[in-house]
Amino acid sequence: MSQVARINVYIDARKIVGNPLLPEVYQILKIIRPEWRAESIEPKNFTDGITNLLMGYYENGKFDEDVILLRIYGEGTELMIDRDLEKKNIFVLSDAGRCPPLYAEFNNGIAYGFVHGQTLDPDTVRDHRIKRLIAEEMCRMHYVKPEGREPKPELFSKLQKFLNIYPDRLDMPEKQKRFVELLPSKDKIIEDFCELKSHLEALHCEIVFSHNDLLLKNIIYSKEKDKITFIDHEYAMYNYQPYDIANHFCEYAGVDEVDFSRYPGKEYQLDWIQHYLVCWEEINGRPGSLVTDRDVEEMYIKVNKFALAAHFFWATWAIIQAKYSKIDFDFLGYGIMKYNEFLSRKNEFLSLKLPDNQ
Repeated sequence: MSQVARINVYIDARKIVGNPLLPEVYQILKIIRPEWRAESIEPKNFTDGITNLLMGYYENGKFDEDVILLRIYGEGTELMIDRDLEKKNIFVLSDAGRCPPLYAEFNNGIAYGFVHGQTLDPDTVRDHRIKRLIAEEMCRMHYVKPEGREPKPELFSKLQKFLNIYPDRLDMPEKQKRFVELLPSKDKIIEDFCELKSHLEALHCEIVFSHNDLLLKNIIYSKEKDKITFIDHEYAMYNYQPYDIANHFCEYAGVDEVDFSRYPGKEYQLDWIQHYLVCWEEINGRPGSLVTDRDVEEMYIKVNKFALAAHFFWATWAIIQAKYSKIDFDFLGYGIMKYNEFLSRKNEFLSLKLPDNQ
């Protein structure tokens, strides 16, 4: 496992937005890239997510050669993200060739490598070549087996932790009004959780090491290398195999401008899943020809059932963020949309029947 520098530095997210070359930044970069000259370092703001602040640094205009990323954690995110586990995930995946290396950790963030390429959008994610590369890369990640970690699904234990800190009320009057009027009570949410947990656990799905957050901007495509790379492994953990696929399909809707009609239809899903299952057989040393239409149909049904868990997960996550996060994003509105989509699809997906002879 690679060595990582531990630097006793705190970066003020409010200051770095207006002054990306803070002395604290130089202190970190000097340890990672001692040959860089301070006057030659250039910054780039990569912040696109809604959890952290992300800054990139390179020297003398050499953006295409070497970029160091600094991720400054959002306030309150430690309530939902195990930062020590996140660092272990990066080590494991970097050693497996699935992500760039972790260089350093500082008091409220990490420094790590950069992946060149384009982030996906609602059109490029559907490109025939790109979607197959995504399925293949997901297979490779699912095949990773972190040493010393029990292959036990963590989805529902993670959700239970969310529910334990789910807010009783929100601080601002306008938020509180929407919170009360547009969301069910916490008791009803817990009731939905218990029903969903019971239904999905009964499917007895395979357990794999999963990314769990494959929104479009966490997927990088390099046209030059014809390669897909997944980034941001904050939520990586052992999980039910269909969940990662389901969550990815749910993320076709987008984040800033959510459109749930982008959720892939059955024909599209069957094609995607068939390619994934062939890759899965082959990466496990078995011929891809073993995959049957019944296998594909069974995974399709499981994926759509787990789509409910994905909506539920990010709905509760967003509502907690609405309570604690200082990031300028309508977390409450996003959580309400995700929960409503969970409700609108609930009966449809729970009623799907697996093929006979189970």
